Amino acid sequence: MRTLGVIAVASVLSLACNAPRVDLAAEAAALQARSEAVSAAEAAKDREKVLTFWAPDAIIQGAGTPQVQGREGIDRSYRQLFDSSGLKALSGKSSSVVVAASGDLAYETGVNRVTFGTPEGDVLDVGKYLAVWKKIDGTWYIAAVSATSDAPPPAGPK
Repeated sequence: MRTLGVIAVASVLSLACNAPRVDLAAEAAALQARSEAVSAAEAAKDREKVLTFWAPDAIIQGAGTPQVQGREGIDRSYRQLFDSSGLKALSGKSSSVVVAASGDLAYETGVNRVTFGTPEGDVLDVGKYLAVWKKIDGTWYIAAVSATSDAPPPAGPK
């Protein structure tokens, strides 16, 4: 009986030691490439291309707006942003990417710049974002984004 216990422990240790190691640098580079591609699609206002980067159950939590969930909701948000908001330019620039040791979950922080055309002239809003990415069938997809403006909040009632 004791021999079986030793064999079982040795087998478990052997499996643990032989578990495939994740190349975190390669995963970060792959994710960075996906991030740059989604930013390029957003800058081009290519809604259909942008949607290919989002997980089916993804969420967006934007400042001052209700949470948007799922690709259909995200599609509606991009349609409104690209078609009827006065958007002139949109860019995002990644500041950092951190991949979990498991290699299937990561987060990215970055800076976004959005320019809207208004009757009074162009308005630039600079802010920041936090994106959570998850790997589905070997490909990185955006699972969640939270974005805020760096502009001061509007003045309250006097």
